[in-house]
Amino acid sequence: MVDTAKNPRWLAHQILVRVETRGSYADILLEEKLPSLEQPYRALATELVYGVLRWQIKIDWIINQFSKIPTSKLEARVLCALRLGIYQLYFLRGIPPHACISETVELVKPLGERRAGFVNAVLRAAQRGKDGVAFPSIKKEPVKYVSVIFSHPQWLVERWLKRYGLKETMELCRVNLTPPPTVLRVNTLVTTRDALMEELEKEGIKVKPTCFSPVGVEVLERSRGRLKPTDRRYYIQDEASQLIPLLLSPEEGEKILDVCSAPGGKATHIAQLMHNRGLIVAMDSHQTRLKKVEALAKRFGIDIIKPLLADGRTFSPQLDLEGMEKSPIPREGFDAILIDAPCTGLGTLRRTPDIKTRRSPEDIERAARTQRQILSNMVALLRPEGRLVYSVCTLEPEETEDVVRWLLSERKALSIEPASHFLPAECRRLVTAEGFLKTLPHRDGLDGFFAVRLKKRA
Repeated sequence: MVDTAKNPRWLAHQILVRVETRGSYADILLEEKLPSLEQPYRALATELVYGVLRWQIKIDWIINQFSKIPTSKLEARVLCALRLGIYQLYFLRGIPPHACISETVELVKPLGERRAGFVNAVLRAAQRGKDGVAFPSIKKEPVKYVSVIFSHPQWLVERWLKRYGLKETMELCRVNLTPPPTVLRVNTLVTTRDALMEELEKEGIKVKPTCFSPVGVEVLERSRGRLKPTDRRYYIQDEASQLIPLLLSPEEGEKILDVCSAPGGKATHIAQLMHNRGLIVAMDSHQTRLKKVEALAKRFGIDIIKPLLADGRTFSPQLDLEGMEKSPIPREGFDAILIDAPCTGLGTLRRTPDIKTRRSPEDIERAARTQRQILSNMVALLRPEGRLVYSVCTLEPEETEDVVRWLLSERKALSIEPASHFLPAECRRLVTAEGFLKTLPHRDGLDGFFAVRLKKRA
């Protein structure tokens, strides 16, 4: 009988199987399942899940060197067990090989002796042959080499090689394999950055101020203390994401629309910049996600955020709000609109490694189509002289520069306002010659983000 409360490998295996078979999201599953593990075992479970997902392509290459059955033909529970075993044998330090193998075999014993014997044989062969694994040649097959060695899909490597060249592509892929720093955004409605840092240090959490965001705090190590997910003093949010509300530069008393608002990080940041005075309409097409925005606003003590269940692609005030006693949409239009649009998320691979095997080239065009629909529809809600910020956490031109150029050709009243005019001086190197905000993981140490600020002429 497995003591699941003390078995991080068992939990990691369950999560990886769900990701493999149902396309579930690892971060959501970890958030849901980790509380079932006793505290000392949670870090290892998290490491195993994210480690396997980061290195999955390389791990599968290794498995195929020692397994008579290719990974494409293995059933999910066996494949995920082998991935866990290889990750521990090849990538983790401090765990004895015999423990890696025996603990992994235990995961598949309920499937029968034949499968358990197969997993045992493959892992023992992989342990013995660790120094003899053959990898692609960088000279003969550069795309396959980068794909396998740095565990990124070939189609994505091909795109990046054309854009960045070999050296920079390898550096980008390498950085994507490193866990991102934990960054907090200070809730300036209840404290200051200096005060929060001092308090966290007293709680045993070592921190430093972020380089670009004036309200960011980077966690260096947690030693004695632990971050609390319900703490109203801060919100866990990547530094690049914290720059987007600054680009919008909202002011007290304004009426702001935040499209695709969930989970509410940017909406609550906007409310902070407005000193909790004015109106923010938080629009999202999923009720459960909209509830997260409301919960975060409540936690932060914010009362100017009004939720609106609607799809940004098709929303029409006349049709969707018919019969509503008081419309949340201002008759004269919004002073500012933030569209943090759905995207492929290819700028966040160090944070969400399962995206690497979830995405395909077709997803890029699908995302761009959705982005164009939302932008085209939402511009009508912006008042003359109002401003719109469009942002995505991806590096791909089809979802970034190309979408902006398309919008400018369709809506002649819009023009670009250079991002450098609205961001702190430290951010100037993140702004391109065209005025776009663009961050890259390997150059800036931030998630890959793109944003542009547009103004609507009268």
